[in-house]
Amino acid sequence: MKIIPGLLCLLLIGCADNKTKEDKQTLDFGSFSIITPNGWAKVKAQGTDSYVGRIAIDKADTIDFDLGWYSNTLTEPEPQIIERSMLKNMDVRDTIQFVIVDSRKGIDPDNFKKNNVSWDTIDGRKAKIIFPRQSGVGTTGIYIDSLWQAGSGIDRFNLYGDNLKPANEKLFLEALKTLKFHKTN
Repeated sequence: MKIIPGLLCLLLIGCADNKTKEDKQTLDFGSFSIITPNGWAKVKAQGTDSYVGRIAIDKADTIDFDLGWYSNTLTEPEPQIIERSMLKNMDVRDTIQFVIVDSRKGIDPDNFKKNNVSWDTIDGRKAKIIFPRQSGVGTTGIYIDSLWQAGSGIDRFNLYGDNLKPANEKLFLEALKTLKFHKTN
């Protein structure tokens, strides 16, 4: 009689594991693939000097990729810090983003950045991982500086989304770990 509950438990664990696998899909872009939740969809895009594309997560959130010599490093620009007294000499319609403070003494520009940066190894490659300091506000993504030699240059890669909903941000960060690269000729 003790065998039946044990078998039932194993059966339930096996079914739960299969359900998890069924909730995933592999999106294959030729040069790379990624395992994502079901429902994420490939979207074609036109690139000038590199291979670009997009993944639609849902109706609101998308992530973009760029594989080529000039892929964006996803480095956040340093915030421009100005003292309030300097505003009278500035055109506030200027497109440069800046932080207004009463005094620049002891101000660390890093405190005003939107994103955190960490480093990991993905598919055997050193990867820069970007994620928002405040979930939902900033960039989530990956940058790899060197995939492989391409002619006289080195192919680089980024895959990122801006201001993703917190749940999508979390799913995307998990999916990044599944990236696999395949050099195509």
